Amino acid sequence: MKRWLALLLFVMLPAHATMDITRDIVAPKTIVPGQPVTVAVTFWTDSWFNPPPEWPEFAVQNGVLLNTPLPNQLLTRQQNGISWSGIRLERQLMAWDQSTLRLPAVDLTVTSSGQPPATVHLDAIELPVKWPKGVEQPDRFLPARGLTLTQTITQFHAGKDTTLRAGDAIERVVTVKARDVLPAQIPQLLYAIPGSDSQRLIPQNSFIKGGRGDIDGAMRVERLRYMPTEAGTVTLPPVKLRWWDTEHQQWQLAELKGQTLKIENARAAGKESALRGSSGEVNGSLIIGLLALALLAVIGWFSRHSLFQSAAWITHRWQRFWQPVTLPGLAPVERKKR
Repeated sequence: MKRWLALLLFVMLPAHATMDITRDIVAPKTIVPGQPVTVAVTFWTDSWFNPPPEWPEFAVQNGVLLNTPLPNQLLTRQQNGISWSGIRLERQLMAWDQSTLRLPAVDLTVTSSGQPPATVHLDAIELPVKWPKGVEQPDRFLPARGLTLTQTITQFHAGKDTTLRAGDAIERVVTVKARDVLPAQIPQLLYAIPGSDSQRLIPQNSFIKGGRGDIDGAMRVERLRYMPTEAGTVTLPPVKLRWWDTEHQQWQLAELKGQTLKIENARAAGKESALRGSSGEVNGSLIIGLLALALLAVIGWFSRHSLFQSAAWITHRWQRFWQPVTLPGLAPVERKKR
């Protein structure tokens, strides 16, 4: 029994039951507003964590802490002859305007089962945030690590022919995929054409996930349907999106070509209209109307004397009703003199 206890103590001898915390920032030296920055906090120990660590509470100045889910990572290191095991927790920060993104210094205390509490001091981290040169519209400024812009144009015909005519529909779908952005940062791309009826569908925003299940970027899909009502031409304008490449620190322009479509006259009425016109409904109604008029004429001929008497009586009553009635004088015209 004593031999087993001695062997167990010998195996546990390298473990000093110590803990440490490090904080790193994953970002270039200069960032632009709207560019996410990854901050990693790693908890280290030479034994084990019980309970597992959680993201610490610390303030963020001139920025916001995003709630995008990032998976935890398990790390190992060798330092001073000691094998350390670590759990890396990551979050993203973002500044929306030109300023200095700052993580103030903080003292964190780590507790674990069977180990004394350990307090670690983390130094402050400052990162300047500046607008790049050539910013034209800050509300449409899109910083991304990579961006792709694609489109599809589909025609919907009411008939079986492939000719685009008045009354048909044209649907334009534009898809934007960008890395290291949020869906709300991608601006609107499709607008209605002046003088043409259109129907704008609700844009679809979603996240793009990476291999570990973390958020790698965002995707936005816009749909706009054009519905020409007259013959002529419909010109779909080109789409241009100017964005800032955070990886190469330069402006990029993504562009989609426009298209001009010829609209023919509306289709003629189909066979159902001809069937409706050649049916017996209209002729039957006309015959019934003529028979009714003939019946009224026969009845009027045989009762013409009664009709004449009735018309004379009505005329007499009408004239008597509107004939004025003279009233007697209310006061004498001539008075006797006294």
